Amino acid sequence: MKTKTLTMLMIFALAISTIPLTIYPVLATDITTEITVTKLANDGTTVIDQVTVTVAEMMAGTPDLPIYGDGVTHYYFQGPTFDSENMWDESETVNIDSRDYGACKGTDVKDLCEKLSMGGAAPGDEIKIKAIDGMSKNFAYEDVYTPEPEQGKLVVTWYTADTADGITGYVTDGAYETGMRLIFFAETTNPDGKHVFGAWDMHETLAEEYWHYYYDGSTMWPSSSGLSVKWVSDIIIYSSEDVPETPDWPITLTGATTYTMEQAEFDEGVECHPETWFDVPGGAEFWRGIPLWRLVGFVDDGIQHGEGAFNDDLAAAGYEVKVIAFDGYSATFSSADIARNDNIFVANSLDGEELPSEYYPLRLVGPSLAGNQKVGMIKEIQLVGLPEVDNTASLNATTNVIIASVGIDIDRTSIDYGDVPAGRNSSVQAVGITNTGNIECDVTLQVDGADTISQDFYEQSLYIDTNPYNIDTVIANNIPVEATWIIGTQLRVPLSWTAEIGTKE
Repeated sequence: MKTKTLTMLMIFALAISTIPLTIYPVLATDITTEITVTKLANDGTTVIDQVTVTVAEMMAGTPDLPIYGDGVTHYYFQGPTFDSENMWDESETVNIDSRDYGACKGTDVKDLCEKLSMGGAAPGDEIKIKAIDGMSKNFAYEDVYTPEPEQGKLVVTWYTADTADGITGYVTDGAYETGMRLIFFAETTNPDGKHVFGAWDMHETLAEEYWHYYYDGSTMWPSSSGLSVKWVSDIIIYSSEDVPETPDWPITLTGATTYTMEQAEFDEGVECHPETWFDVPGGAEFWRGIPLWRLVGFVDDGIQHGEGAFNDDLAAAGYEVKVIAFDGYSATFSSADIARNDNIFVANSLDGEELPSEYYPLRLVGPSLAGNQKVGMIKEIQLVGLPEVDNTASLNATTNVIIASVGIDIDRTSIDYGDVPAGRNSSVQAVGITNTGNIECDVTLQVDGADTISQDFYEQSLYIDTNPYNIDTVIANNIPVEATWIIGTQLRVPLSWTAEIGTKE
């Protein structure tokens, strides 16, 4: 009987010896001390978010990166049984002692994923654990975020003690030669009380596509130990999220009206109303742009241009200004904080160059801002809670009405005239009257409404020197324009009225 047993053992040993093995020397550079977590879009290549976590951060044991493992409890995997009648070994007792990976301490893969600023994985995502030498294993979202007790948490370990290979120590001192290593902290035990993640646990807790086998040239042997990735350097989340929109022009201004602003128009505004700032006194980073309040004035009421564009009364009444980035990040300010405040501005250049990709197309900067308020990659500026305009005020008021249409009557044949539509009661139209000589012209607004007042004609006379003919009867703002023989005027009527186009006399 002994002879037979010896013969069988010799044959078994011979069979094992014929299995081709590749021995890789352990290099000091293989030991990893940081992990880069990357979240990819559903195209599998576009990076949505990325963060690198050092082992020092993991070992600190902060609330967001708690330490798992007590340095006493050993965790085991299972190698091949090489027994065709017991390939899965439900008892988890065959070939486990050689897969004793020690009394480990480490950090949950889920917690590392959640270090991403835009959130970790989501149901349906797949998560790859990758080694510095390129070896990797993939897992489903549930395996990482809601593991079964038989599987336990997926922990990247940076300390171990008393492994089957005699290893004890940290990756930081070079003693943990196979670290950082992925270990399954199985909560259940085998009949001997050992915390084993065995082949049968793999069968029961993981989808078949994630099972690992050892192939000896003729047979695929289940082996859970092949899932224990060593020298972990990367965690890659293959998400179902769409490829994020590339930050670019135009930007949107939203308030009493909505306006889409192209780059050329913004750049022109910067040239007219430039604001600059060195973010460090005497430093190298020189920002240039336009004050935020001027952009707000573009859409806080119907007036877009001139010093009267920013509505001080509305700002005093109170609303919020929300600056939103392409990735959804935002900062919110009160109207009082930004009102005619040149220390908060929207920059389009840094050191005389176009903004770098992490800020492009625009970034909110200025000495009045905290770090988390400096929104980059600006996509939209929203006015939230904007007070409603009171439409019951007198016609002599110029803050409560919006133009519908203007008819321009000019009594000199040498000057062109035209009808200026202003949209469907949605904005105020600035009417520019170009005069080629020292002559007088009239601008007449004719309204059509349901009551007697609305049937009246309101007229104002303008001179080319920008002085109104009779300011007491004017129901509009006069806006000087920086050009020869040009004057601008803004005419407004109540929202409930409509205007008819004027005719040439």
